[in-house]
Amino acid sequence: MKPTGELQEKAQALADLAVREGLQGALQFCAFRDGECVVDVHAGTMSADAGAAKIDGRTLFPVFSTEKPLLATAVHRSVERGILEYDRPVSDWWPAFRGGGKERLTVRELLGYRSGLPDRKPGLGNDAAGLAAMADWNAMLDWYASCAPEIGPGTTQRYMPKSYGWALGGLLEKAWGRPVGDVLREQVLEPAGIADEFFFVCGDAEIARVATVYRGEMFETMNSDVARRAMLPSSWAVATARAIATFYDRLCGFDGQPPLVRKATLDEALRPCRHPSDPVPDAEGLKKWHMVFGMGYGLWGEADDLSRVFGHGGVGGSEGLCDRSRRLAVGYTCNYDHAPPKLREAFYSLVGMRWRYWNEDVNIQDLQMATVGKEAQQ
Repeated sequence: MKPTGELQEKAQALADLAVREGLQGALQFCAFRDGECVVDVHAGTMSADAGAAKIDGRTLFPVFSTEKPLLATAVHRSVERGILEYDRPVSDWWPAFRGGGKERLTVRELLGYRSGLPDRKPGLGNDAAGLAAMADWNAMLDWYASCAPEIGPGTTQRYMPKSYGWALGGLLEKAWGRPVGDVLREQVLEPAGIADEFFFVCGDAEIARVATVYRGEMFETMNSDVARRAMLPSSWAVATARAIATFYDRLCGFDGQPPLVRKATLDEALRPCRHPSDPVPDAEGLKKWHMVFGMGYGLWGEADDLSRVFGHGGVGGSEGLCDRSRRLAVGYTCNYDHAPPKLREAFYSLVGMRWRYWNEDVNIQDLQMATVGKEAQQ
């Protein structure tokens, strides 16, 4: 049931204004507090074409890296079920995952963005040939299992925009002995109750529900059916804002139902996953460029309480965040890349979501991408 009341009205007015002023062509915002949906709004049209249909709450938007915590959650649930273990080598389940010392890389280190491996196969861009190559799931797993580390495996934490999907997706597939799409659906999407609003791979029915996106080369790759139909569970999913917010609400069990993972598991996953040679920066250092990860989740609380807020953003502006202290979960989707981050945060302000850089003109995706290759260049 759609929320009613003053908060819903204010959020809808803000959404309508954003579209009317051209800040976004279409957007959705949803928030849960204590397991109750308190805001669920949308505005705009499916594309910029004249006469395009209006979106609704079930319209799907490309979310890119906003999907990564769902992938990590499938790994955590696999650990709880005894299928995987954090401190055993990935190669125990994936024998081809060897070379350059990565055969000793543990599941914990892989989850924590410490593989040291390249993010993309050399020569693959966002053109048609590159998309087709990245859409070949088995070929990309073969490449990832055999590629050489760029920095010492298990050491420096470095964001993995694309290869996180092959890393964890390949591990899940080998450990379960089943297609990764089946594992993700059965271990995350169905238990979270979002299997009809979050898709790692689109079929014909889902493609008809996907909004066209604009103003960014990488973002616009998701206007291609090749990417929409391909499995790349770090980058190429589509979802509603409601599904994103629901995921975090269910992950923590704020609704009173059993959470997707036990509290002890989530507590461990939300500790910074760093090597002694790569410590968490101090409070001042955190303001510069650092994206701090636990095991699969970005940590966005203050320096003295990093795990208070956690979540992930994606190319184009989608985002999902959870504030455990306020029992608050939010999801945001949109179709214009490079839109003012303050628009998204205006919605957050309505519901009381505050993250580490609240008063600064930065956004989560910029900080994530700032960690790509930085250490390798030093």
